[in-house]
Amino acid sequence: MKLLKILLYIALSLTALVCVLGLFARHDYHIERSIEIDAPHAVVMEQVQLFKNFAKWSPWNSLDPNMKETFEGTDGQPGAIYKWEGNDDVGSGQQTIKTVSADRVDIEVKLKEPWETTVPSFFKLEPAGNNIKVSWAIDFYIGFPWNGMAMFTDVNAGVGKDYERGLNNLKKVCEDIAHPKYRGYAIEELPADAQYFVGVRRTIKQEDVAAFYAEIFPKVLDAVQKSGVQLTGAPSSLTYLWDDSTKTADIAAVFPIAKAQKIDTFTVFTLQAGNQLLIDYYGHYDSIGVAHLAMEDYMKLKTLEMLTPCLEQYITDPAAEPDTSKWLTKVHYFVKPKQAAPAPKK
Repeated sequence: MKLLKILLYIALSLTALVCVLGLFARHDYHIERSIEIDAPHAVVMEQVQLFKNFAKWSPWNSLDPNMKETFEGTDGQPGAIYKWEGNDDVGSGQQTIKTVSADRVDIEVKLKEPWETTVPSFFKLEPAGNNIKVSWAIDFYIGFPWNGMAMFTDVNAGVGKDYERGLNNLKKVCEDIAHPKYRGYAIEELPADAQYFVGVRRTIKQEDVAAFYAEIFPKVLDAVQKSGVQLTGAPSSLTYLWDDSTKTADIAAVFPIAKAQKIDTFTVFTLQAGNQLLIDYYGHYDSIGVAHLAMEDYMKLKTLEMLTPCLEQYITDPAAEPDTSKWLTKVHYFVKPKQAAPAPKK
């Protein structure tokens, strides 16, 4: 019985302490976090303005897979309402869009659980070089006596970590939309100037490709250096045909040069200006096939046709870098819009 009295006194003392602290503790907390996103303004704005997109990057949705969500009004416009009800980790409440401008969305947040309060929140978008800086903020109000308990914790850090996690999720969603990957690779589509190469072209067995490069590259490099012609890049290959049915390859081992100039008995190759696709492939050459499959996926989606040859530039010297995961090969496909098949004659 004596122990129960002691525990009761302690509980009452703590309650009294919290109430006293609540008389002096702050009620208002401004919590704001920012992140830079490599995506167009419109892509980012669509994610923060539409409640239907919130679940894609919300820091709280993963805390309760069974959370109930409802939507009212015209999504993305003033008056639109998003309501949620979940477990203790997410509580319940609603958000209402108050105003929308070109670079800002103001939202009223009404919390029901774990406590009742109504607070303003906003998203703000600003240019940051080639990126978009997104700021997410809320002005928290903690009523008496809970504000006294808040003195024992860092509210800014506690709530801020959720906002940081949400913004990191938002960044990934927006950048995946703006820069989709194909089989794990980002593909750039950009113009290509005319390019000149010198080297040797042969049709060989696929299993002999590495030996072919090992034979030809040193010879070509030596001849170019002796000729005084300017090298413009790394050893490269031009692939005109890769036939898996016969296990043969029609390829050229080459070096890029500044101008089309004959050097000894080697062949000069010219790639005309046009449009190209580019993948930065890191890894051993044995696995580079997946980058070519990614190119095929991209061309099919974009209705593009490949123009031979395919260019691979071997940027990293394997003799200088033992870690194969750091070997960089630039894979270039030269493309044009695919012509539609002619209509059958009647």
